[in-house]
Amino acid sequence: MDTATSLSAPASTAHTGSFANPKALSLACLAHFVNDAYSSFIFPLLPLMTAQLHLSAAQAFWLIPVYALFSNFLQPVYGMLSDRWSRRSFALAGPLLAALFLSAIGYAGSYGWLMVVLIMGGMGVGMFHPQGAAMAAVASGQRRRLGMALFSAAGTLGVAFGPLVVTQTVTHFSLGSTLYLALAGIAAIVGLFFWLPPLPAPKRLAAETTTTETGPGLFQALQLASVPLLALYAITVVRAATQMLINAYYPFILQAQGASLTHIGNALTVFLLAGGIGGLAGGFLAERFGGRAVTVLSGLTSGPLLAVAFLVPPHWTLPWLVCGGFALGATIPVNVAMAQELVPQRTATVSALMMGFAWGVGSLAPRAFEPLTPFIGGYHGAIIGLALGTMLSTVLVLWLPREARRPLLRLSWRLPHRFTPTQPDSSLAP
Repeated sequence: MDTATSLSAPASTAHTGSFANPKALSLACLAHFVNDAYSSFIFPLLPLMTAQLHLSAAQAFWLIPVYALFSNFLQPVYGMLSDRWSRRSFALAGPLLAALFLSAIGYAGSYGWLMVVLIMGGMGVGMFHPQGAAMAAVASGQRRRLGMALFSAAGTLGVAFGPLVVTQTVTHFSLGSTLYLALAGIAAIVGLFFWLPPLPAPKRLAAETTTTETGPGLFQALQLASVPLLALYAITVVRAATQMLINAYYPFILQAQGASLTHIGNALTVFLLAGGIGGLAGGFLAERFGGRAVTVLSGLTSGPLLAVAFLVPPHWTLPWLVCGGFALGATIPVNVAMAQELVPQRTATVSALMMGFAWGVGSLAPRAFEPLTPFIGGYHGAIIGLALGTMLSTVLVLWLPREARRPLLRLSWRLPHRFTPTQPDSSLAP
């Protein structure tokens, strides 16, 4: 069987206990790592860029929503465009744009140029995610939850690696030296160009879906699973908002405590790394106990742990933050996989909604909470309040279907007979 056929085979052809295409899954994870490493450059540099460009707090915290608009909110659009034209090109061009533009952050000499850099880099980050997640899902076969956990963990490890690299570069060289960091991304994309398996051509996809697709259309499929899908979406938004609030506010908290740029980068790296490891652990736990149980456990533990992290003395914050980040990250890839299982005919679109649009809404949290910080105890109070909101969002699991404790999927929960899990994903079929 050739590589393209192997990658595009429905999950039902995979052998239980193994991935359908380990090579494709590994390459999707590598691309995710490279792509997301650049996506986190802005967070540790935010206090430095604020001082360098003489920005107000409002201006600084507008950067994140604008960046999120192009990296997260527009992911469904990128998914539809890549399905129409060339998936492989989008999967490769995304990380390349991210590398070129987000590495140029240090060269931004004005607020306007910084916006341009973040917009173009954000487009690159967002272009990769829909097809990358769909590739990982298909390559995982029947072990989708574990495969998505590996894919998500690779991205989170990239996000964690980014602050460490960019702060060390700026500390030892200069702010303008960030541009040289693009070289590593370019080298990785060149390697992926030669080794990434080919994907189905758009014309072939369109021709065959018109004759073979018997499942519901996109909006009908979303409507049939609307209640559990909305519950998963709300859970993801709240948890994404909590993480984005910490990413944005924690560097300013550390700066106020006299921390160096290197210390800020290291602290963010440790926090985000804990989330990546938590996501991987959540994938294994979901295979044994189910995604619903992991979602409950994550919500009930992450909220209190993160709240405590900002109530204890400063030297105890990071250890508690690591524990809270691990618990928070455990549910993120699991919820994406659960959403894909609810709408198996449209995994690319659902991935974009859960990974892109949900995180885009969550990215609005730093700007939304900034005017309230004087009244709720500053940045500490904002993080504590949203962390407790994460715990309260756990009640939404009541609207999620119960499931088997093994990777074999059970998707017929209160759905009409014509909407069954046996239909392949029409956005990924050869």
